[in-house]
Amino acid sequence: MARFHGNITIDTSRLNKIVDGLKDFQKQMPAAYTAALNRTLKHVESKTGRIVRQHYNVTAKEIRQSMRSFKATFSRPRAWILVRSRRFTLARFLPGGLASRSRKPRVKIKKSAGRKLVGGTPPAFVQRAPDGNTHIFRRRGKSRFPIDVLRTISPTQMIENLQVADEIRRSAEEMLEKRLHHELNRRLQKVKGDRG
Repeated sequence: MARFHGNITIDTSRLNKIVDGLKDFQKQMPAAYTAALNRTLKHVESKTGRIVRQHYNVTAKEIRQSMRSFKATFSRPRAWILVRSRRFTLARFLPGGLASRSRKPRVKIKKSAGRKLVGGTPPAFVQRAPDGNTHIFRRRGKSRFPIDVLRTISPTQMIENLQVADEIRRSAEEMLEKRLHHELNRRLQKVKGDRG
């Protein structure tokens, strides 16, 4: 059996560099998380309009205009989108929208449904208003006046639709995981480069 004598010396300088680098990496974790959150926020802001548009007869721009974003910071590591909006006038969903020349109150709100006649009593009717736009009205009683402009759901309610909200959530989770992996990997590569 062979015997070994003497000391075995291990050069720990490289190991120390790695340990120091990992400490630096740990300090960068909040920055990576904040950057990933804010990139995800931007993605969700853009994606939400497209997702809603797949379900409802609206433009992505109309949905984005109802949203206000709040970015994450180091002191507040969370980001969110506030959606505030008024209900659309029902005439927005006539053929041609508010410039419609339609005489019948048939509207198409959901992409998956056909045009539907606006029901209720007294009957709804289409008429051009003094503002130059076409609206769908209903009288409050048997008299000619007063009349009300009919409204329907808002962008907020469209986003809160369970199917829409679930698609937005899944997209956000996938993007956050992807961005967090990217941000952490980028910082780890930088640490390796600095300590190599």
